[in-house]
Amino acid sequence: MAKFNTKNLVVIIIFGILLIGTVAIVNAQQALPKGGDSFGTAVEIEPGSYQRSALEENEYFYLADIKPGQEISVKYTFGAGTGHDGWGILGFYNEDRIELFGEWDTVTEGESESIAVSWLPNTDKDSYKYYIRTGYDDYDVGPISFDISLTNYYDARSQTDAGDSFNKAMNISPGEYKAYLSGEAGTDTKDFYKTAVEKGETLTVKVTPEGEARMRIAVYDNNRQVLKDEYAPNPGAIITNSVARTRSGDVLIAVVCEEWCSENVTAYTLNITKEAGAPVGEEEEEVLTEESTGLPIGEGLTGEEAEEAAKGFFKVVIIAWLLPLVVGLISLVVVIVVIVVLVRKKKK
Repeated sequence: MAKFNTKNLVVIIIFGILLIGTVAIVNAQQALPKGGDSFGTAVEIEPGSYQRSALEENEYFYLADIKPGQEISVKYTFGAGTGHDGWGILGFYNEDRIELFGEWDTVTEGESESIAVSWLPNTDKDSYKYYIRTGYDDYDVGPISFDISLTNYYDARSQTDAGDSFNKAMNISPGEYKAYLSGEAGTDTKDFYKTAVEKGETLTVKVTPEGEARMRIAVYDNNRQVLKDEYAPNPGAIITNSVARTRSGDVLIAVVCEEWCSENVTAYTLNITKEAGAPVGEEEEEVLTEESTGLPIGEGLTGEEAEEAAKGFFKVVIIAWLLPLVVGLISLVVVIVVIVVLVRKKKK
């Protein structure tokens, strides 16, 4: 029987680990396919890590099926190629081939530079397609690598982005939620939510941004008329918007982070509470008594009986005071007319 050799076992284990690690690296960093030479011939690629020794001057790729609330990030890293300097370029376009981001950078021999872009789309479409134009300008680059990733920034424990308009508002219940807006790094600048509020309840919406975003909360009734609009007084400020409702129905909440709010995707905590109170716009039912009405009511009356009693009291006041006054005025007028007639006859 052969002797068990511990040293040989250790060598085999180390070799196996190295082999597995090499396979994992090769799988993680794929070879970047050759791109098309225009938008029309762009080559589809998936999120992942890619590398290649060199690029053509212009190569076009595209990514499809990007969902609302999914941030796409592209990082392009390049060396100086065959010269002492390299000029790398990265362009990022929507499906209408409109440039959303375009930048170039230089790199010296022996070093590397990176250009990066991130974009978070809203709910205008069910899915999106984006183009990437890459390559170099004047001086070639290489080696190069691409890191393309998707990050889910879904709102309020859902699997999508909250709508960016009244008719796409996300139904929500009172509670605390995590949500996201793109700021200037995308089109997801508004999140609309919808919740039911009963008459007499006070709705309070609180937004706490992470970082220095300068946000806004607007609350609307179900006719889409603004009830109250609150702006952050300074970057990073926590803002609260409270509205007391005089009728039952849905209320729409807009959390906004538009121009000058934030350069990058901003996370925020949304807190919604409802508090019941006395019916807004109504007075407590008054108990009418003999002292308050002047009528011999005896026990206090409430509701319709009290209202009818009050009306009866005012009728009595009208009949008892105004009627004799009117009769007296009419009598006075008659007397004056008679006197005038008599005086005129006497003069004749």
